[in-house]
Amino acid sequence: MEPIEIHLSILAVILIAILAIGLLNTDSTEGEAMKVGIKEHSELSIQCERLVIRYLLNPKDTFGNLVANVQKLAGDKTLELLCDTLNGFLSYDSTYRLDRAYALRGMVLEKLERVDEAEISYSSSLLLNNHNKQARKNLIDLHMATGDLDKALMEVEKAVRIEGDRQERAYFLSVRKRIFEIKELAKEEKNKVNPFKDLASRPGYALVTGHPKASSG
Repeated sequence: MEPIEIHLSILAVILIAILAIGLLNTDSTEGEAMKVGIKEHSELSIQCERLVIRYLLNPKDTFGNLVANVQKLAGDKTLELLCDTLNGFLSYDSTYRLDRAYALRGMVLEKLERVDEAEISYSSSLLLNNHNKQARKNLIDLHMATGDLDKALMEVEKAVRIEGDRQERAYFLSVRKRIFEIKELAKEEKNKVNPFKDLASRPGYALVTGHPKASSG
């Protein structure tokens, strides 16, 4: 083998070795970055779960307060983090108030505009505890917001039947009254006489408009 060919072969080997070392370093860097990312996400989830548990254990804590605390950790990903945390929490934990956890998840899903899932979550809360007023009120509000007054009325009637607290019962009775008023207004609007209805069948219509008189049958 000529000296030039030997030198070229050695050079090729050196270049391959350099590229291999570079790839190893890149993989190592990416691997370390992935480990750091997973660790940070895990720590974030743990902190969020602690806040969720504190909320579940304290009936006086509010949804707004919980969101504000999680927002300090997650910023604009607050609702997504809460949703993921609650999904995990509900899949393995049965120690805490699960009806309250389902109601909380319903509120998070509603904020994320995942209305169908929110309805299921509120309903799951009520299956576990039919006296969960928060879940009941939120479910009624959700049905009213989506225009499903019949479902809203059904939930109100359930609440009126089982509610023992006079003040709460009065609240649900006022909601029932409001639903009936809305339904009545909708009925009146539907049946309202249209001044232009059957106009085409009246004498003189063809002369004024140039259109032929509508047939009567």
